[in-house]
Amino acid sequence: MQLTKDADKLCCSVYKSYLSQRKEGVSKANAKHFLCDFYNGIPVLSSWSDDDIDETLDELKRAGFIKKYVDGGFLLQDSFIIYMENRFKNGLAEVTDFITKFIP
Repeated sequence: MQLTKDADKLCCSVYKSYLSQRKEGVSKANAKHFLCDFYNGIPVLSSWSDDDIDETLDELKRAGFIKKYVDGGFLLQDSFIIYMENRFKNGLAEVTDFITKFIP
């Protein structure tokens, strides 16, 4: 799977959020749902424009990683979880370490 660098940042940030929610006991079904303003609390993404977030989500939709809702929210697909599990075999610690490289 080839993704743009922006899509990769978004994937890693979303996956970290998903794993954090799972660690806190949130069900898989609920942890896969993201609201339209999900990125406001994520330092790596909070400076992005709404248009950039929307375009990057469209890229993930085309890749089959998310189901995007009309309101801007989205649902992670199993293909996304599988891709990220294979990429970050050590889970939350590994993805967190990777994300810190994006923060100036």
